[in-house]
Amino acid sequence: MLSLRAATYMSKYCFSQFRMGGPIRMSKVSGYQGRTNDIVYMEPYNREDSNSVVVFFGGDVQDFPENMATHRDNKQYIKWNLENTAVILQSHFQHEHIVVVRPSRMEFKVFACYDNFVPSNNTGAPEHTPMHYALHHLERLLQSIATNLKEKDEEEKRDLKKGEVKLIGFSKGCVVLNQFLYEFHYLKTLTPDDESLSPLVARITDMYWLDGGHSGGKNTWITSKGLLGTLARLGIRVHVHVTPYQICDDRRPWIRKEEKAFSDWLRKLGSPVKRMVHFENSIPSLSIHFDVIDAAFNFSEGVT
Repeated sequence: MLSLRAATYMSKYCFSQFRMGGPIRMSKVSGYQGRTNDIVYMEPYNREDSNSVVVFFGGDVQDFPENMATHRDNKQYIKWNLENTAVILQSHFQHEHIVVVRPSRMEFKVFACYDNFVPSNNTGAPEHTPMHYALHHLERLLQSIATNLKEKDEEEKRDLKKGEVKLIGFSKGCVVLNQFLYEFHYLKTLTPDDESLSPLVARITDMYWLDGGHSGGKNTWITSKGLLGTLARLGIRVHVHVTPYQICDDRRPWIRKEEKAFSDWLRKLGSPVKRMVHFENSIPSLSIHFDVIDAAFNFSEGVT
C-alpha cells in the first residue's frame, strides 16, 4: 500500500503533469568511457533553485512500465515501475532532483544487472572489485543529465554538478552502493593523492540501503572493517531499512548475519547509523519488500 502522502502526491501529479513535465525519460545517457544508462528524471516539485540530487538504483523486476505490463509475473508489481518510483520518491524529496538509473541489462526481463557500476553475472550478482570506475560513471551521468536539461530549457537553473547527493539502493540496487564503498576505500587509502573525485565524494551526504539482497552467496552487505572504516570517516549518514523478506529468509541466512555485522561495525566505528525494520510482524512477501521503498521515508528515523 502506498502511504497517504505518496498517494496524495500522485493524485496531484496526475493533474499537474503538464505543468511539471512529469517524469522525463532519457535514453543512453553518456557516462564513463562509453558506458551509458537509461535515466528517469524528475525536477523538484517545489520549483526553487535547488541543486540537490537523489539517485535511485532499483531492484529486479523494476523496469519501464510497458516492459513490466507485458511480462506474465512482473505486471502484478507494475506500480513499482521506474517512472512511478520516481514520482513516489519525489513525494518524499520535494526539493531534490530525482534521478532513477535503469540497469544496463534486465536479464530474462527480470534480473537487474548494473554492469556499468559493478561486474555482474547473468542474475545480477556482483563481483566486487577495488576499482570499476563506478563513481566516475555516476559523476559523468550527472554531468550529462545536467547538459541535457540545459539544452531543453535554458531558462531553468538546474545544476546537478554542485549540490548535495543522496544515494538510494533498493534490493539488487544495493550492489551499486556496495561497490561505491570499495571505491571510497581505494580512493582514500590506496590513491590518496588522486583528488579527481573528491568534489563528488564530498557532496554525498546520505546513503540508503533498502532491503538489500541478491542471489550471490556473500557480500549482500559489506562486512569488511577496512571498507566500513573508510565510510565512517567520510561522515556520510547511513540509513538501513529492512523487512522480513530479506532478513528472515532461512534459505539465505547470510543476509541477516551480514546486515547485522554491517550495522554493528558502523556503530562501533562511530557512524551515525539509522536502522529500521519495517513490517516486522508481517509474513515475508514481495509486496512488503517493494513497499519499503515508500515506507522508508514515512517515519521519523531514530538510531537503533
